[in-house]
Amino acid sequence: MSRNNLWQICHKNKIGNKLLTDTIVQAIRMHALTSKQVSSDIVVSTERVRNWFYRSTGMTALDLLLLMGEYKFIRKFIHELIVEYQYVENNKPNMAIHLEDSE
Repeated sequence: MSRNNLWQICHKNKIGNKLLTDTIVQAIRMHALTSKQVSSDIVVSTERVRNWFYRSTGMTALDLLLLMGEYKFIRKFIHELIVEYQYVENNKPNMAIHLEDSE
C-alpha cells in the first residue's frame, strides 16, 4: 500500500467541513430558505451558495460568519455546537504522553 493511500485511510475524518456544511444547509432548508434568498441575504454569488447547497462543497469560514450574522438560528446552532464541543473536551481523560530523554 502506498504511503499516500495509507495517509488517506488514517486521516479520514467523519467530522469535517462538508459534514458541518451539510448540517447547516439542512437547517436552512428547514426554514424554507432557497439558495437564491440566502445568497441575496449574505451578499455572496449564487454560484458559491449553490455549490454548498446542492453539490456538498464545504463552505468557507467567511460564508459561515456571514450566515451567522444574518440568521439567528445559525448563530444558535453554532453556539450549541461549541458548547457541546467544549463539554466533550473537558470530559476527556488526560492522556499526556511523557517522553524520556534518551541521553
